[in-house]
Amino acid sequence: MSQSMIRKLLGAVKDQTSIGLAKVAGNMAQEAKVNIVKATSDDDDPMDEKHIRWILNLTSHSRGYVHPCVSALSKRLSNTHNYVVALKSLVVIHRLLNDGDPIFRDEITYATGHGARLLNLSDFRDEAHSSSWDHLAFARTYAMYFGQQLKLILFDRKSGSGGPSGSANGGGSVHNEDRYGNRGDFRSPPREYGNFGGMRRSRSCGDMSDGVAVKEGKEDRRVVTPPREMKQERIFGKMGHLQRLLDRFLVCRPTCLAKNSSLILVALYTIVKESFQVYATDADICEVLVVLLDKFLDMEYWDCVKAFDVYASAAKQIDELIAFYNWCKDTGVARSSEYPEVQRITNKLLETLEEFVRDFHCYCKLTKLIFGYKLHFNIHCNELNGGEIFTGTF
Repeated sequence: MSQSMIRKLLGAVKDQTSIGLAKVAGNMAQEAKVNIVKATSDDDDPMDEKHIRWILNLTSHSRGYVHPCVSALSKRLSNTHNYVVALKSLVVIHRLLNDGDPIFRDEITYATGHGARLLNLSDFRDEAHSSSWDHLAFARTYAMYFGQQLKLILFDRKSGSGGPSGSANGGGSVHNEDRYGNRGDFRSPPREYGNFGGMRRSRSCGDMSDGVAVKEGKEDRRVVTPPREMKQERIFGKMGHLQRLLDRFLVCRPTCLAKNSSLILVALYTIVKESFQVYATDADICEVLVVLLDKFLDMEYWDCVKAFDVYASAAKQIDELIAFYNWCKDTGVARSSEYPEVQRITNKLLETLEEFVRDFHCYCKLTKLIFGYKLHFNIHCNELNGGEIFTGTF
């Protein structure tokens, strides 16, 4: 029997032991752990939807179970040396971020910032398979995609907007304040992640009955600020986060043996659907590009340079995105009719923008030269006229 097979058998025994101990404990927090262990089993079959649904239903009725779920996932990722378990854990995290209580985002962000292994698999090693490098590479890039997604959400929250639309990013043009509002009042003293015990109170809040951030059935809502109404600095900041998110998505393209894994293709499907929203919605890449082009002639020189750099990098990204989408269509990831029409940024447009920036630079240099000559002439006239400043024009 090979060493990898022995490790897989030991992993299965450990899972069954964890499930047995949790059932003996007999509380809901331990039941959450049981469903997480079952959902992230080390077999190559896709996850059973009923376990994820159970977790979503539990946390929707009581937010106090959010922390035990996140802690259990952190412990699961920390203890495993099997890419299958790690990838399934990431898929569960993705589902909780998209379909779970908004508090999951705060909890996962907080846990990641305090050393929990949730979205950082840079030093993760697979010891259960002999040829898992390609699968492990996908798991790492998949986790990095979530990390950038959370950074975009935090940027939108600090900027006062509600984030990009779509299921992964908030959905629609109007969002719950509870999803994107400031929940700093919910923080409690830090505690160590990964020590999963009995029922604990969540950092973010306890039961729904506690009444924190819930105003007796009323929802605080905020309207997403359209890019056209944003200040230029904020537009560039938003576009930077969107482009980094798109970069994270593009490197998630599986290679070699990973392309044939049904588990990886299922995980890929979810982020492919999200990429449609990142590219084509009213608050995302396409809209920001249109706004930058409309404002281009009225920008200061250095803002023009920034806008041109955005267009140049976006042109390369869109070419890669089209190639990725074509591969996904050939592989059968989502229906062809679901994909948005992606428009390339033409070389002619880039050349026009570059020529304008170059001419603008020459104009700025000429203006600076004239201003310097005029200042020197005024000083010289002042000396000749005994202090009287020259006020003539050129």
